[in-house]
Amino acid sequence: MDHRTVLLLLLGAVCCTRSARILGIFPSPSISHQLPFQNIMKALASRGHQITVISPSPLKTPLPNYTDVDLSFSYEIIASFVDVTAMVEASPYEFCEQLIYALNIITEHQLSSPPLQAFIRSNDTKYDLVFLEALMYQSYHGLIHHVGSPPVIGILSVEFLLTMGDAMGTPTNPAIIPDVLLPHGDHMTFHERLQNTLFWLWTRYKKYTEWLPAQEELMRKFFGPNSPSIIDAERNISLLMVSSNWIFNYPIPLVPSVVTFHSLHVKTKTDPLPEDLQKFLDEAEDGVIYFSLGSNVQSDRIPEEKRIIFLEVFSELPQKILWKWESDILPRQPSNVKIGKWLPQQDVLAHPNIKMFISQCGLQSFQEAVYFGVPILGIPFFGDQKYNAKKIVTEELGVQLSLQDLTKETLSAAINAVLNDPRYQNSMKKMSAISKDEPQNSLDRAVWWTEYVIRHKGAKHLRSAAHDLAWYQYLLLDIVAVLILLLAITIFVSYIFLKNIYRYLTKKYYEVKSKHD
Repeated sequence: MDHRTVLLLLLGAVCCTRSARILGIFPSPSISHQLPFQNIMKALASRGHQITVISPSPLKTPLPNYTDVDLSFSYEIIASFVDVTAMVEASPYEFCEQLIYALNIITEHQLSSPPLQAFIRSNDTKYDLVFLEALMYQSYHGLIHHVGSPPVIGILSVEFLLTMGDAMGTPTNPAIIPDVLLPHGDHMTFHERLQNTLFWLWTRYKKYTEWLPAQEELMRKFFGPNSPSIIDAERNISLLMVSSNWIFNYPIPLVPSVVTFHSLHVKTKTDPLPEDLQKFLDEAEDGVIYFSLGSNVQSDRIPEEKRIIFLEVFSELPQKILWKWESDILPRQPSNVKIGKWLPQQDVLAHPNIKMFISQCGLQSFQEAVYFGVPILGIPFFGDQKYNAKKIVTEELGVQLSLQDLTKETLSAAINAVLNDPRYQNSMKKMSAISKDEPQNSLDRAVWWTEYVIRHKGAKHLRSAAHDLAWYQYLLLDIVAVLILLLAITIFVSYIFLKNIYRYLTKKYYEVKSKHD
């Protein structure tokens, strides 16, 4: 085969890849978690792919090759029965149950909604690839079957979930891999390893006895009996993309079918700030503390006594405070505090006068703080936020406070520590440099792997053999059982042998003794 033939084949592969039809299914009503998905889909559309996205966050500005199925009503549904601010007091078990309940409610409303039903009825397009958000949305595998059962890429906008490790055949040893819903690092004490192991066992029990059967029931309700089972569909996922890596969690063993990246949503070039905000930041001679609890937790819903503590401490600081406050008025607002219902967070963090970020420690906020090198005072509420806060403290990127234990003294001490101890700024600058030192940026890597799966019509060659083992084989319990049986047999035979030897020698002893007597 000459070089011209090779070139033609390569060009043909590229053209084929660029003409792919891709369906993205991203059900979570959380704009911060939608941003990484949007950036991947927009990048794929710019390369000529025909993109259809089912999500609660349609693009504000339409793009060529990009079609949205608008499920934005999902935000109203989640807000009607979930108080994320109150979740700060929930245990990991309680939070997990509340989350799964919420996801089931959201999924049923979405699948029965007019926009999605219209898409299902009118859509006879066969897709080349489907992205599916890899939380408890397995009932959407019925839709994937409806559009031709193309290869599937699971994708997460949070850290690696151990329950997805089972689906991909990735090791999930609870001795060294902390669950993202627990506030542990990778060097756990005995008590932490015990907690992690019990939670590991509980989530797997609940997943296979309750959570997946509930999703299976939803899938059968909307798509009938012909779709493959959810367990089979989940195990046939070609690739899992995780928008976090060891920089933001810990080094863990991953199979080749799990691809990690980070900071997909972070802008490499910031936009100009509004004039009043630019002026406020520029004129802050002692710097600015930026305070935001993210897109899910609303500052104006924290308890009044905690709000007063923040205001009292802020009023005594020489720094200015920029606070994402969702109401029009902040009672008792000090003169050095500026509020805004929605602030351009990345553009703010990029300003050189930002000295500290008071954050709820959501992954996207964490990644932005690292990218722009801003130390963090973490006040985690729920989900993976306590896990992220633990990482921040472990790497000396900032300090952590609990909202329940917040006092004027603890808040003042924490702020002064982050502002005045150079190790936090130095550690954050080092981590920022490490996060940017990569052979390929995250978006290019995500696009390349997407097109890799399209080119090869899946990635079964990356499939781990763990998929083909029963759980007791994977945990080597059958081997352990055989070894224990062999040991027991050896001990029993040895016991019988020694017992007979003892009897024989005892008998001989008495025979000799009787002769002498």
